Amino acid sequence: MLNHRDINRALKLFDERKTAMAMRTRLDNEPVRLMVGDGATAGTIALSPSYLGSIVGDVKTSLDQQIAAINTTLTAMGIEP
Repeated sequence: MLNHRDINRALKLFDERKTAMAMRTRLDNEPVRLMVGDGATAGTIALSPSYLGSIVGDVKTSLDQQIAAINTTLTAMGIEP
């Protein structure tokens, strides 16, 4: 049976999972640019497609690992992710 502390922990994990999944989706659906500065005065740094792809791939892998770890923790708590 879950106690109050477990429920609060699960809610926090669901929030973290939601954030990681949203970032993962954005990486799949939006162009990635390296920006310097703020707002209208921001500049874009040009990276080679292969280097940018490598960075994006690493970030996606990290997010996938975070999501999997959260799913494992929730499952261990008896909660379906």
